[in-house]
Amino acid sequence: MTSTPISRRAVMALGAAALSTAALPARAADAYPSRPLKLIVPFPPGGQTDALGRALGNYISKELGQPVIVDNKPGANTHIGLEQLLRDPADGYSMLIAGAPSFIQNPLLLKNITYDPKKDIQLLLPVTDMPMMMVVPANHPAKTVKEFIALAKASPGKLTFGSTGTGGSVHLSTELFEQMARIDLTHVPYKGSAPAMSDLLTGRIDVMFDGPTTSLPHVRAGKLRLLGITSRDRASFVPEGVPIIESLPGYQSTLWFGIITRQGIPDEAGKRLKAAVDKALLDPAFQKQVTDLGNLPRKPMTHEQIASFLASEDRRWTDLIKSRNIHLE
Repeated sequence: MTSTPISRRAVMALGAAALSTAALPARAADAYPSRPLKLIVPFPPGGQTDALGRALGNYISKELGQPVIVDNKPGANTHIGLEQLLRDPADGYSMLIAGAPSFIQNPLLLKNITYDPKKDIQLLLPVTDMPMMMVVPANHPAKTVKEFIALAKASPGKLTFGSTGTGGSVHLSTELFEQMARIDLTHVPYKGSAPAMSDLLTGRIDVMFDGPTTSLPHVRAGKLRLLGITSRDRASFVPEGVPIIESLPGYQSTLWFGIITRQGIPDEAGKRLKAAVDKALLDPAFQKQVTDLGNLPRKPMTHEQIASFLASEDRRWTDLIKSRNIHLE
């Protein structure tokens, strides 16, 4: 074999190239995100939360330069989706869009909960509030919130309310209304919104607190009467909705959604994810998408504000669940 002499300069150049190549994996590992992200939606495809998750996922994808894959994991009041999040690595590539049930209701109401919301998950940022609509059949004698309260006080336990299931947001919002109005209603739980709405339309139940996407079309068609909405302020997508707080001081109960991750994700991942969502909340185009879905966009919050918000929600719903003796059968 004939050997070819290599100059000292060539050897140095090869060495520098080798060092540069060796450093590439370390730098690539530090670059976040370097692969597609997953957004778990704990509801079926095609629903309101699914649409919200996809809109937010598209925005995050645009900001971070990686695809965001939506993974629908419905069931158990968002708990199945949360279990999936906890099975995924705490690397910032998996997130969940959910709300109070993950942090408060499920740990209090579900048996065999295997996670601690204060240690295992974190709220990266609340994103939206969904006001619910207090609706009754179109021929119901109550035409206002005050009239409904008066009817309920006149006949304790006679009026009925439907919910999408015991312990869900619809149920708890109505229980809060009962408690603050000092009335007694009879709870009729259903397996989902559709059967409850069917019985409300036929007058088999008296009232329901429901999301705008399912109840508002029936209001506009004259089949249901809107008594009030559960947000503190009026909502642009339902201008005829008067906040219940105007008739029942202090009452407010919106269904909020936020981005949840596992505790312990890398700081850089948390910062970049939060910055992308913050930017979405300030974008008029995204705000319109949110309101078109019957939600109210929130404003960006600091970590301290998020902690204070969660603590306030924890106190409110924990106190309600315990004082009303709410439990799953």
